[in-house]
Amino acid sequence: MAVKTTDAKETVDALVVLESFVGRIGDEDRTFREGDLIRVTDPAVKKWPALFGPARFTHDRIEQATAAPGEKR
Repeated sequence: MAVKTTDAKETVDALVVLESFVGRIGDEDRTFREGDLIRVTDPAVKKWPALFGPARFTHDRIEQATAAPGEKR
């Protein structure tokens, strides 16, 4: 299952934890830290949907490591 984002072509298979919390799923205690990523298929998302939100990824420009021919660094 994927979550639709504002862009109709883009889907995300992960959500972000909005605030830290501890919860029990079955007989397992689990710790969720704010900012951690979690799969949309995780049972915690179904149990506490308000505590997760869409993950936002930014694509920063990466500097070229070496000079191109004719360039000086």
